[in-house]
Parts: sequence; structure tokens; C-alpha cells
Amino acid sequence: MTIGYFLNRLGRFIQSLSVMVMRPDDLVEYSRQTYSKSKVIESWSRKDLVDPGLIDDEKSFLENIPLKTGPLLLLGVGGGREAIHLAKRGFRVTGVDFVPDMLQKAKENAFKHGVKIEGLVQDIYKLNVPSNSYDIVWLCSAMYSCVPTRKRRVEMLKRIRNALKPGGYFLCQFHFDSKAGFSPKVEFFLKIFAYISLGNLWYEKGDMLWGNVEFIHAFPSEDMLRSEFEEGGFQVIKIDVSEGSVRGGAILRSTSTSSSGIKGVKK
Repeated sequence: MTIGYFLNRLGRFIQSLSVMVMRPDDLVEYSRQTYSKSKVIESWSRKDLVDPGLIDDEKSFLENIPLKTGPLLLLGVGGGREAIHLAKRGFRVTGVDFVPDMLQKAKENAFKHGVKIEGLVQDIYKLNVPSNSYDIVWLCSAMYSCVPTRKRRVEMLKRIRNALKPGGYFLCQFHFDSKAGFSPKVEFFLKIFAYISLGNLWYEKGDMLWGNVEFIHAFPSEDMLRSEFEEGGFQVIKIDVSEGSVRGGAILRSTSTSSSGIKGVKK
């Protein structure tokens, strides 16, 4: 057990060196190249993945806000699983993805299901849509954690807030791990390595290449999340982190209006 634990930690450490030599733009491009592969696009567009629609924690988002229809901006549309379900519920869905072929697959899948979704090819942290256009912005599949650096995430939040109508809701999921990162000494070495290699000088504890597929920032505490959300101009309605799960969710609102009418909110 001890040897296995050591090898696992060693593997994580070696993998982390890749994150240290890649700058934020490189990390985004790494993820883009992964999701641009035809086999990955086909995987995210599979019928058995798309047809079931929302999973339980996603359905709880809708149960915890009073809005049941209206314009909805879905960031990270993938193969259309969430978008199709939401469109069937009566939302007017616009999907955003940074891979054009992935977005096209989502639109094709929506057509097969008898619904229509609009589409935009954009990087989510550079979101550029008209102000006051959406009742809901939904950032799905823990993609909040796919944006490298706190500065970019806060800028993204401000752009999302601008896209929302007054009182609109932002629903997002993120990667959560209270044990993310390494010991202080190892973290210090990683930052020195980044400096020497002229690489990721913006490294944050919890940054990783998840399964060597995409960049992920694992948040170690709710306080760090809350701090980013509030700096981005949002009122935190609810943060949900389930024990034993690496994915959490949050319901935010674009104004400081009362949270009355929101289920499950602790006063």
C-alpha cells in the first residue's frame, strides 16, 4: 500500500511538470486539440450519452431556481446532451463551444430530437455576446475548472454577468478536491521549475492535466470559489459540494436581490 501510494504521488508529480512548462494559452490549446479529435467528438456525440439528458445533480439546478423557460446560454455544449434536454423543456438555447465540429454535432443531434439550438464558436473565457440577453447562463460538466488562472476566471464571470439580464442566474459546475496539490515544499519547487522554464508563472495549487486529456483546476475549498464568484460580481445563492465526489455545483445570481423563492438556500 505504501509503495503504491508513493508511485501514485510520484506519477501525479511528474504529470504536474507538464502543467508548469505550459503557459495559460498553451493549456487552453492543449484542451482544444484534445476535443478537436474526431474520435473525441464522436464519443461526446454518442446516442447513449446524449439521449438520457440531464443527470440528477444537473436536474437539481432547475429545481432550485424559479425560471422554467426563457433564453439560456449553455457554455461548453459538447455533443448536445444538456442543450437538447433544456430545449425540450422550453428554453431557447444558444450553445457555445471552442470546437466548431463539436458544435455542429450538437446542432445535428438537436435536429434529430426535433428541437433547434443556436450556436457560437468561442472560448468561454472570452465570451462575447450582447449585454442583458439571457435569463440563465449554464456552464456545464465542471468546465469552470477548465479555465486556467484566477484572473481569467474572474474576467469570464464578469462577461457572463454582462450577458445576463438583471436578476439572471448563473449555474456552474467545477472540480473540487480538498486534497488538491502537493506539500508546501513540492509546491515551491514546482513554482521554481515554472520560473526556470519560463513556463506557467501563473500556476495555482490544484492545477493539473486531468487524465492527460485537458487542463483542470481543482478547488480545495468553498471559500476560494466564493471569493472568485463575488469578485466576478455575483451573489452566491448556493454552493453544493458532495462528500466523495470531485464535482460540485453552484447557483449564482447577477444582482444582490433577495434569495427568497430559491429552494434549499440557508438564510
